[in-house]
Amino acid sequence: MRRPTSDVRQREHRRSSLDNASSRRRNSSVPFHSSRSERNPNSLDSDTDFLCDRAVEFMESGDIHSVVAVELAEHSMYFERLLRYHKGRGYIRLPEFLNSGFTAVLEFIRKGTTEITPENVYHVFIAADYLLVPKLKQECANLLKDVANDSATAIALWLSCRSLYWPEVGSMAFQKILENFETVWQSPDFLNLEAVDVWRILREDGLNCKRERSVFEAIIQWINIAPKARLQYAVDLFLCVRVGMLSVSDLEAVKNSDLVKSVPDYEALLRDWPNCLKETGNPIIAACGRQFFTPRLPHEVVMVFGGWCDGEGPRAAAQVYNPRANSWTLWTETGAQPQPPSLDWLEMTSETNHVEHTELPNSAVQLNPFQSALETISTITTFRSSLMPDGPTATEKPDMSTLENTGSLLGEIPRRVYAGCVLTGTRVYLVGGFDGTNALKSTLCYDFEIDSGWYEISCMYEKRYYVSVAYADNHIYALGGHNGENQGRLDTAERYTLEENLWQTIASMNRVRSDAAAAELGGRVYVAGGFEGRRYHDSAEYYEPETNQWTLVSRMHSPRGGISLAQQGGYLYAIGGNDGNSRLRTIERYDMDEGKWELVGQMNRRKSNLSSTVLNDDIYILGGWSDEPEAGILDLVERFDTTTRECHIVRPLTFPASATCACTLKDRNLVRKYIRPLPESNVQNSGNSHFYKAVTLANEVVTP
Repeated sequence: MRRPTSDVRQREHRRSSLDNASSRRRNSSVPFHSSRSERNPNSLDSDTDFLCDRAVEFMESGDIHSVVAVELAEHSMYFERLLRYHKGRGYIRLPEFLNSGFTAVLEFIRKGTTEITPENVYHVFIAADYLLVPKLKQECANLLKDVANDSATAIALWLSCRSLYWPEVGSMAFQKILENFETVWQSPDFLNLEAVDVWRILREDGLNCKRERSVFEAIIQWINIAPKARLQYAVDLFLCVRVGMLSVSDLEAVKNSDLVKSVPDYEALLRDWPNCLKETGNPIIAACGRQFFTPRLPHEVVMVFGGWCDGEGPRAAAQVYNPRANSWTLWTETGAQPQPPSLDWLEMTSETNHVEHTELPNSAVQLNPFQSALETISTITTFRSSLMPDGPTATEKPDMSTLENTGSLLGEIPRRVYAGCVLTGTRVYLVGGFDGTNALKSTLCYDFEIDSGWYEISCMYEKRYYVSVAYADNHIYALGGHNGENQGRLDTAERYTLEENLWQTIASMNRVRSDAAAAELGGRVYVAGGFEGRRYHDSAEYYEPETNQWTLVSRMHSPRGGISLAQQGGYLYAIGGNDGNSRLRTIERYDMDEGKWELVGQMNRRKSNLSSTVLNDDIYILGGWSDEPEAGILDLVERFDTTTRECHIVRPLTFPASATCACTLKDRNLVRKYIRPLPESNVQNSGNSHFYKAVTLANEVVTP
């Protein structure tokens, strides 16, 4: 018999090696999907070293891990490339800093999962990033995003990522610092930051501060830790305070600060404020330009949909409230109609200016001189502190094309009033309602992330307007309402399952309720008040999803129809309404633990058919109808502080409206597309640059 040729011998040897390797894999923990036969034949070299057991040794400790090369190459691009050139059966040596997370990487490769905890996530992330295991790295990044809600963790991640090339983690940690600034600046870790790091945080448009005064207080607290060493940085840090966005009372408090009095340049600016705006030669005004008057970018906005208008009926529109600028943007099918920011001190000077000119003829009345000053400095387009003379501009530049493209889509909302509104994730759902002619059973949806316009999803079983809507445990609940027919008020209820796009009926309520309100609390769906056709309810009840049963709770202090219900801080707040005799201005709250209602405040006006939503822990009360003299449909917006139990009037709606529905959209990257863009001077760069040099820290600045 003739001996096989060398080519035949090579093929037989290769087949034998593959058979042995396959047998070894069957007796190991390598999952079936790691089989060499399922891989792209071009992804691995044909060298049989990929199918052999290898040893990984760590350089300093000498710890050794036995691995199968094909396992690592299957999931790690690092090992796939390494093994192409690491021939033979010698140890694969890795740096010691990977040792702590390497066991978790091996477990993830073999089983497809591993336990990631706040204690080990940092080490596992380092190993997954270095060894190029993208799926594990992403899982670690998701957990890091959660743990970064802690101020100390966020600051530590932000600082540590500078020396390592992890831009995504560093950026995420920095965004968490901005997002949670109200707690960050009061933490010990913030007080230990270097001056340039404090400056980098405070200058950001995306800094999430409820009041601009918080920025000033953060600076004071940071300097007071070591006044002698840190006072030299005061001017640069104080210039991060957007003086034009301070309220009049906060501005007075800043002026009277002892620390400000020890900084002559800044004290002079505040002493002459706002008259200094007319001094074109002022170096600070020339340097900062419009920075003093640029509102911070909000992380949350109020969205109001629809509304009943006098002489028009249901209106097809959406209104977006920016709490940082105290301004509204009206969205219709023709696009956006923004309001300018509301400046407290400027409005006061406008009133004074108006009084001064009341005796003059119309032709002699002039513009507010401070408004003219703002226009004078509007040509200054770039602000750069002496802390970073060669760095990026302090203000972020919004994508104007994105704003224009989404305008007509958001505004193309069909006419709809007396509907319910629920926001979950990036989607808002408008349930039921009335279009001016018919009661509706349809549900509209808008995805703020995709911006593909309004579209209909599955319809309810019954037509419902004056409907009460709530969201709980991945379900939307539609309760009661009116079906548009004679004697059509309802006690029925149904719920929508998001994953299935399906409405299902649930147990009926204990009372017929139209014009009631609903909200979630403690996993239960509560409904309060309403009208049954003859009388208004002071009753409330909750739905238990596990038992499919409704249970009555204690009564409110007043019957309330056309009520709004909001959940905040573990309480339910019942706002306004109609008791059958008049509209109400009272607010009461329900304590689930004690099982009773308590009167907690009053609005500035009696009203019903209003809407409400929670923003920055305050309840915003929007529009409505009042029976007070010369009132009717309202554009009034009130902010109820649940801590002080006081109502404050904020900027009114762009048009008077009742029977609206509202929600709060969160995520700075989403909301910025629907609010008024930054001033034109911060968007268009004419190439002019102005500087105010107080101290020189340029050499200390590092890239974020």
